[in-house]
Amino acid sequence: MIYFLKGIVEELGENFLALDVNGVGYQAYCSAKTLSMLDVGEVTKLHIHTHVREQEFTLFGFASTDEREWFQLLTSVSGVGPKVGLAILSALTTDEMVGAVQNGEGKVMARANGVGPKLGDRIVLELKGKVGAMPTMSASGASTQATLAVSGVNAEVLSALSNLGYKPAQAEKAVFSASEKLDAEAMTFDNLFKTSLQELR
Repeated sequence: MIYFLKGIVEELGENFLALDVNGVGYQAYCSAKTLSMLDVGEVTKLHIHTHVREQEFTLFGFASTDEREWFQLLTSVSGVGPKVGLAILSALTTDEMVGAVQNGEGKVMARANGVGPKLGDRIVLELKGKVGAMPTMSASGASTQATLAVSGVNAEVLSALSNLGYKPAQAEKAVFSASEKLDAEAMTFDNLFKTSLQELR
């Protein structure tokens, strides 16, 4: 079973990407949030869910393990297949999904392509009591664990990376990873900026 793939983004489609992993091309279907974080030619790591059905072998890729965990929870609901699961992740934030389940609002789930009123009601019913312990993600799809308190040197580095053309979700993840590697005394703009750039390469 494939757990993750790391390689160069060769192509970005409407709902999939092609990843070159040591000369082998893999196609993986992704949410709009994951695709929005990527550019052709960049190296990325995708967390993979492998869907096997009769003669069909399909890969689904996620920017984080948290997004994959939500996908697996959604597709545990009767009537929610992998592509509908991706559509829900593309249309709704985790806060919206949690709120819909807790308030019994199937119509919120029905905002996703492929989800009608009846399926929306079934999703909130079957997930009742299961979403409280689930991780939350920012609207970009990044785990909130990797979403920084935007203040001080972190904010300055995020702004600098944004000026260089990096997407907010990419910058947040890089600065979070970089800050984990630096102790308090080393947490200067120069050190954090250089380490963040290393994370982005």
